[in-house]
Amino acid sequence: MPYISDDELLDFQVQIDEAKEQKRATNYTHNKALRDEKENTRKFKITSIILGIIAVLGVIGTLYFMNFNTPKNMISQTAANAQTDVLKTKIADLEETIKNISMDQEINASDTTEEKASLENELIYTVQIGAYKNKNLSMYSDKFVNFREIKAGDFNKYTLGNFATLNEAKKFRRAIVGLGFKNAFIASYQNGKRIKIEEAW
Repeated sequence: MPYISDDELLDFQVQIDEAKEQKRATNYTHNKALRDEKENTRKFKITSIILGIIAVLGVIGTLYFMNFNTPKNMISQTAANAQTDVLKTKIADLEETIKNISMDQEINASDTTEEKASLENELIYTVQIGAYKNKNLSMYSDKFVNFREIKAGDFNKYTLGNFATLNEAKKFRRAIVGLGFKNAFIASYQNGKRIKIEEAW
């Protein structure tokens, strides 16, 4: 049987340890490369999904703007100007109507104070056209009996007309709404105080 010295045995042991260490390093490098490749594949899939979603949203947005943002769905500057002119005309007509009512009242009223006094005990209906906090239209003539300013706290309320029946007030309100005062409504007063219309019945 061949004889192995201790030195040779020690060398073999060192070589075996080095081979094991080299194999461990190679396995570590190989496993790390596999992990990196899996991570890169996962990142690539996530990136592909995100880019796909962005592309789909881009296509949807493009289709939306192509179908819904067309000239037939957009109001042109000319149409907007035409609508503005129509509204300005309605306002001018309403102002002219108010002036005409004022002049008619001044011509026909012989004594406005007597007429106002006679209305104080009566139940009247009127059409309120606005309530403003920072506007005061009290510059209108006192003889303009169909235009009334009512103070209510911080607000100045403005009404048009004095009607004995609710139907008369409804007809007048329809005309006022047609002239552009979309929020006009009927209010009833008795002895200078606002009352609910239901109470007037």
